[in-house]
Amino acid sequence: MKTHISLMSLLLVALIGSTPASAAESRSTEAVAACTALANSVNAAKFGMIREAHTTVLSAAIVPAHRDIPETCRVEGVIAPTVGFLLYLPTQGWNGKFMMVGCGGACGMFLPFRIEPPLVRHYAVVATDLGHKGGPANFSFAYNNLLGVIDFGYRATHVTAVAAKELVAAYYSRPAARNYFMGCSTGGRQGLMEAQQFPTDFEGIIAGAPPLDETGDSAYHLNWIMRSNVGKDNKPILTADRLPLIHNAVLAACDARDGLKDGVLQDPRACTWDPGVIACKEGASTAACLSADEVTVVRKIYSGATTSKGQVLYFGMPRGSEDQWPMLINIGNPPGSGAIGDSLMRNGAFFDFPGANYSVMDFDYDRDPPRLAVMERLYSVLNPDLRKFKAAGGKLISFHGWNDNNIPGGAMVDYYDTAMRTMGGERTTQDFYRLFMLPSVNHCQYGLGGGEVDWITTLENWVEKGLAPDAVMAHHMTTEPYPLIPGEPWAQMARHPLPPGSFDRVRPVFAYPDVAGYAGKGDPNQPTSWVKAKRPPAK
Repeated sequence: MKTHISLMSLLLVALIGSTPASAAESRSTEAVAACTALANSVNAAKFGMIREAHTTVLSAAIVPAHRDIPETCRVEGVIAPTVGFLLYLPTQGWNGKFMMVGCGGACGMFLPFRIEPPLVRHYAVVATDLGHKGGPANFSFAYNNLLGVIDFGYRATHVTAVAAKELVAAYYSRPAARNYFMGCSTGGRQGLMEAQQFPTDFEGIIAGAPPLDETGDSAYHLNWIMRSNVGKDNKPILTADRLPLIHNAVLAACDARDGLKDGVLQDPRACTWDPGVIACKEGASTAACLSADEVTVVRKIYSGATTSKGQVLYFGMPRGSEDQWPMLINIGNPPGSGAIGDSLMRNGAFFDFPGANYSVMDFDYDRDPPRLAVMERLYSVLNPDLRKFKAAGGKLISFHGWNDNNIPGGAMVDYYDTAMRTMGGERTTQDFYRLFMLPSVNHCQYGLGGGEVDWITTLENWVEKGLAPDAVMAHHMTTEPYPLIPGEPWAQMARHPLPPGSFDRVRPVFAYPDVAGYAGKGDPNQPTSWVKAKRPPAK
């Protein structure tokens, strides 16, 4: 009869050890045994009976320490029927906490650069593929696959949290003391969804730049801008080489409103510059002015989608974001934001799937918005009622870059304003939920305003020490994007505390609705030279 060694016994042996000379070898041997035990027949039966999350461990093996990543037990598995997950368990020095990290785009894969930041802090870390395999710009999994959409929309995140907690408790013989979530983009949507629908899964959530209404963002933002830029000859009206002209005109009109000319708009809503100001006069050269058609396109990008009668459907891009428009104004199926929106519209936006030949030009802004409603119920994280999450003691941090070209920052502000009204006002909302709008920051990170923030420590301090974040320190990195890891196809994320020389500016970003203003003296690259002010009211 086969004998199974209990995980508690393995941990006791590892803790007691034998002699200092053999301690490292003993720890390694016990780590291997404890890791592989997660896949043995006894545990296989146990994990297969997890309520809500019937789990199969496909593999469990030790990954040696490398770079700044500690030695881990790497566990890969699937939750019935098709939700894949990847869990990393530090073999030594576990901090006693668990963090789930989010996906990006259509998901379909595990993103190492999102897993590593909490892992280097010795968290147990899990990621999920949201129920399918594929690239982040490919929504083909959703075609005629309602269960796949349900998994992507909300189920996969929840069941992965349930299963991963069980695996963590089994490996360490005790549950995690804290359970956190951190994600941006689709990961931000996952985080908000957890707070709204599964309020007891996590004590703390970081939800950055979420597509609050997935189909709306595609139809009314990504596809609207591409369509608005189609000329009568089916060629782009506004081209990328024209964007600096527009951007410089915006800065000339609005840059100094925060007290400093530095290319950063603290709150672009305060800027009402109109492209008609630089419209070409009859007979003038177009090199230093905009044609009538170009003015129309720019106005449509700023205003956002509307019906033929002028009814506003969505949020536009803010003034000052023009340097982020190249991926938005391309026509067809470009390798950027437009590709994601195009794929979602073709495969997962309608309950009656339009098929492979569907084009962004086929959407009718008067007739088709109601057709998005059925599927949007599966994606949406627009519910502002967070009473259950607050009652459970949860803390929620959202952030969004004002120059985000994938999801307009106005959508995030509108959601938070609605949540504040629903939850009883600014003070009662900020008891548990705070929003940080990052000036001149792109999608999730990067940008002239400084997109690198230590969100993990900010959340830990709030949950574990009761230190609510009135402001966060935004660092502008000297190298953006971050350099690739040698031999790997992805960039390494920044590690906090940031090493000296990796950033050249630090400024405070205050919790919404406050905004930073230059104090009028002192080094503008230092946070002490900035003071708090109130934002203008939302339109």
